[in-house]
Amino acid sequence: MVLKQKSLAAQIILNIAAWAIFFMLPFAFLFPSNSKISPFESQRFIWMLISSNIILITFYYLNRWWLIPRLLARKQTLVYIAAVIAYLLLYLGVMFFIFVDSPETKAWLLSQLQKNPNFKFKPRFFGPGPLTLFLLTFIISSSSKVIAQWFYAEETRQEITKQQLQTELSLLKSQVNPHFLFNTLNSIYSLSITNSEKTSDAVMKLSRIMRYTLEESKNDEVPLADEIEFIRSYIDLQKIRLTDMVRIDFTTEGELENTLISPLLFIPFIENAFKYGISTHHPSHISIFIAVQQHELIFTCVNDIVPVSLKHESTGTGIVNTRRRLELLYPGKHTLSIESNTRQYNVLLRLNMNV
Repeated sequence: MVLKQKSLAAQIILNIAAWAIFFMLPFAFLFPSNSKISPFESQRFIWMLISSNIILITFYYLNRWWLIPRLLARKQTLVYIAAVIAYLLLYLGVMFFIFVDSPETKAWLLSQLQKNPNFKFKPRFFGPGPLTLFLLTFIISSSSKVIAQWFYAEETRQEITKQQLQTELSLLKSQVNPHFLFNTLNSIYSLSITNSEKTSDAVMKLSRIMRYTLEESKNDEVPLADEIEFIRSYIDLQKIRLTDMVRIDFTTEGELENTLISPLLFIPFIENAFKYGISTHHPSHISIFIAVQQHELIFTCVNDIVPVSLKHESTGTGIVNTRRRLELLYPGKHTLSIESNTRQYNVLLRLNMNV
């Protein structure tokens, strides 16, 4: 609101300054070229000045706010041209009456002829004066309207694009929650079969995790420290069903407290690691690393590749959605590298955290 008021005040001041400059133009264009009398010494020039500017200012706003939107914008070109020409003729007629045909002008011309029989009246009215002023007003009003419409269209386009991106981001984040819940419930289902005593603890941890996903996912950004705590809770939940054959390393470095990121950005990669990187029959390892170094956030997730049962189904949407979220949230400010071989699956994400 304050910015809009300042912008409106600036526009008013700019309009007043512009019209003040424009107000003086008739002296340059309409005053007789061979007269030695100051314009302020003759009442007819004052009337000429006032009349000229009233007509031109009226035409400026009439053309910008009525003729162009009501006629030209609706493709009534001939009617628009006729209206402009009619106004031009009106302007020239008024200027002729005030500047040439008025009694004061005739009296002044007679006095000049009495002083100098060879005096020739050469008012700039018959030159480019009034026509130049009118065309200048026409060009300025038309161009300002076109520029204003272009800026309005550009702002509208940007707003629509922003709304579309927000809608897409909301959709992608809404897909994270059920996708995450789907995989976690699978873990609890497996836990209930193998060790029912830990099921209640797992359900409590899941409730805390889901509370975070439901509340924080509504925000555009969350503190990195909160996201890390969420990841720790998720890892603890996964550990309940794992054996000693699975080793999990999760380390962090740097200024984590003062960093903001989009919520649930890393969890699809971590989910993928637990889904395909652990084995109950062979030693397996998952390594997760998050660091903030000189305004750059670094995330790595490395997991062993183990055989996966054909019955182990996956929606496959998590990483695809995360790629799209990164493109929308950090365009030109992130690099995502995913490499895999027969032994390891390696994810490296770098985010430029400079504003």
